[in-house]
Amino acid sequence: MVRSIRFLEAGYSEQFERLVNPQASGLRKIRFPSTVAVIEHATAGVLLFDTGYSPRFLEQTRYFPEKIVSLFTTVHIEPETTAFEKIKKMGLKPNDISHVVLSHFHADHVSGAEDFKKAKYIYSHQELKYFKSLNRLLQVKSGFIAGLLPDDLESRSMPADEFLIPLRELGEGWYGKDLFGDESVFAVPLPGHTLGQIGLYVREVGGKNYLLVADAAWLSASFEQNIVPVRLAQEVFFHREVYGQTLSRIHDLFCKYQADRNFEIVACHCDEALHRLGGN
Repeated sequence: MVRSIRFLEAGYSEQFERLVNPQASGLRKIRFPSTVAVIEHATAGVLLFDTGYSPRFLEQTRYFPEKIVSLFTTVHIEPETTAFEKIKKMGLKPNDISHVVLSHFHADHVSGAEDFKKAKYIYSHQELKYFKSLNRLLQVKSGFIAGLLPDDLESRSMPADEFLIPLRELGEGWYGKDLFGDESVFAVPLPGHTLGQIGLYVREVGGKNYLLVADAAWLSASFEQNIVPVRLAQEVFFHREVYGQTLSRIHDLFCKYQADRNFEIVACHCDEALHRLGGN
């Protein structure tokens, strides 16, 4: 059983709105928060969904080829704005974090992973194996920075590559991996943006269900209107066609539950969604 879910911002970047929403006009830049979900489970402890940015990102992108990543995005992160510091303001200690789900291995989702020394990591082992098979330049081109990951990541990991349980309330084709054996928290495959991206489906938090979609949709408007980013923004995608299929499935889910206030789809880079959900 999940007792609570809270959201926080662990740094943010700035992007041109038209990159993610071709319908936008002008050259307005918008904030892209790196949203972290803090989920308290009755028996499994405290779970994080992603870790956001940390100053480690700035350190790891000082030199080429990793510097290429920082040239294409303006990142704002300070020690006091990391997930590590913000969870302490929630009354938690970093060592209270029992599990960390890494939706995928892009820098804005894993930069804080090193901070949680006691946590077990849940992620797609297939995706990590793929990224590690690339040479350093291709890793950077794909948004992967190996130096951001804890040295003991794999020894503290739980795989999330087999999705066996049908999630019937979501509809045909939706499956999940029951993380804690009580059907309250499921890892859900959301491929396309990366090879093995996973979202999180969280049931019955105060009578409400949440689907956290990571980068399968960058903005709420993306899944509400089924808006695919411009081609330039898709350069980092593992598979453009599969991304479009995943986004369409989320859009269909939004249409199905649009009038249901007890179902929330969370785009993890959407500033509006973060503030609506009480994130800080």
